[in-house]
Amino acid sequence: MRVIRSILGVLIALLGLIVAVAGGAAAFWLVGPDNTVHAGEQHLTSKGLAIVSAPTMLDRHGPVLHVDVRSTAGKPVFVGVARGFDTASYLKNIAHTELVQVEYPATLKTEEVKGTAGPLAAPGTLDWWVAKATGPGTQKLAWKIEDGPYSVVIMSADGKTAPDVQADLGIEIPNAFVTCLIVFLSGLVLLALGIFMVLFRRRRTSTPAPPVTAQGEAEAPAPRQPSQVGPVRRVAAVTGVLALVSGCSAIPQTNTVDALTRPAITSETAAAVIKHYNEVNNAANKRRDDRLIATVEGGNLVRESQAGYAIDRALDKAGKDVSKPFTYTKPVVGAPEYGGYPMRFVATAGISDTKDYRQLGVWERKTAGSPWLLTFAAAPKTTVKLPDLAGVRPITAADSAKLIAAPPAAVKALTEYLNAGAKSPRAASFAPNADISAVLKDISDDKARAVKQPQIYHAISYTFSSTEAPVAFQTTSGSALVFMTLTEHYVLQVGQGYNFNWASGASIAFSPPTAKYYNALTSESMHDVAVLIPPKGKGKMRILSHESQLLTAGGY
Repeated sequence: MRVIRSILGVLIALLGLIVAVAGGAAAFWLVGPDNTVHAGEQHLTSKGLAIVSAPTMLDRHGPVLHVDVRSTAGKPVFVGVARGFDTASYLKNIAHTELVQVEYPATLKTEEVKGTAGPLAAPGTLDWWVAKATGPGTQKLAWKIEDGPYSVVIMSADGKTAPDVQADLGIEIPNAFVTCLIVFLSGLVLLALGIFMVLFRRRRTSTPAPPVTAQGEAEAPAPRQPSQVGPVRRVAAVTGVLALVSGCSAIPQTNTVDALTRPAITSETAAAVIKHYNEVNNAANKRRDDRLIATVEGGNLVRESQAGYAIDRALDKAGKDVSKPFTYTKPVVGAPEYGGYPMRFVATAGISDTKDYRQLGVWERKTAGSPWLLTFAAAPKTTVKLPDLAGVRPITAADSAKLIAAPPAAVKALTEYLNAGAKSPRAASFAPNADISAVLKDISDDKARAVKQPQIYHAISYTFSSTEAPVAFQTTSGSALVFMTLTEHYVLQVGQGYNFNWASGASIAFSPPTAKYYNALTSESMHDVAVLIPPKGKGKMRILSHESQLLTAGGY
């Protein structure tokens, strides 16, 4: 029995020594009182413009990620954390370096990803970072790792030069230091217990033979004293359980979220975007600057603005009739949730130089590195009731099925209505609208004049078409807010022996009065229309706003 106890004691002591050394090393060398495991400062470079963690790097959530970065050349650096779809869009087709593995405490493994040389928009100017730090010297970032695909990005602050940095990555695990101490103390307890079992010898006492009674029966032996080993074992067991429980509570949880979404923009950032638009738009209007306006407008809207500048430059060469500055005031923003690009938000605002109209616009960002551009601008009257923008979202097929017409069908219906005129069967699909009625009346009057002089006006046609999908948002009321752009092609066919020219109006900016056309006059205009489509059984489609802009004119 003594030999077995000695062997068992040696084994327990050896186990305790191993546990104590491991716990002590983890507590005082690997983790430390800040509960953080550091990879140690590493030299990281890239042949491209960024160093980004692979999607599998942050596959557990709960701990706090620490990243300390400084440029080896003393230049400003950037470090940020973002959702995976944002970084993927930002770095798409751009050469960069992927951080594929961190082996604590000393090794970082990277792989080069081929692509173009950029440049990229300065990362610090972008609004979708979950956490970021930028500037000269050492930049420190601390972020509690969230569930889902996130990435860490290290760059030069300008977004134009390859990063060359010293970086230290650390993982702060709650209670890690205490857990390691408990393991260390548990090892010491086991070590002490093992030594105790090896060295402790129970004192042997001679046991006299039990007295024999007169009848020859032996008396029962005296009861044994309780052993001191039992309590020690219980203390060791309790200590081990505490260490196990504490250790398990500190283990990061495996991610369960595979895809992330976020609002396209915050109200604060949207207000800043609109304020920037006001400043640039007024400067561009004053100078009639095509390039400048293209930095804040996109889509068909920038074409319309540039066409307007061309008309103004031709008709007001002295620059005396420059647009007065105005601003969009007190914007109200509707920002849908997205999990990819392009992203859009819709906003309505007052217009500083008028009380009769409001602005209703769509803003779009094509990629994570693109600026926000105004791509659709409507001006509904203040008397027109607009839908609540809170809670708007991109429309789905299920949403469309509940409407009196899906957005593409609404575009088709309006196109057919304008092409066929006021008597079109499609007119019944829309509530009466003064702007559309005025357009149709002008077309009807123009065609009527042609009928009176067929030898001069061989034929006149106004053809409306749409080649682009509408932009639609589903509102919480069940209606859909739809923005559509239609193109109007005008053709006047000249009678035999006659010729025509554009004599006045905006058309002469593109075709001077001296230009004679013997076959046809032509022009192209763009019509921007905002429509509210109600659910089935809730009335007709309402045209909230209609705007038109001449794009070009000429003939042949």
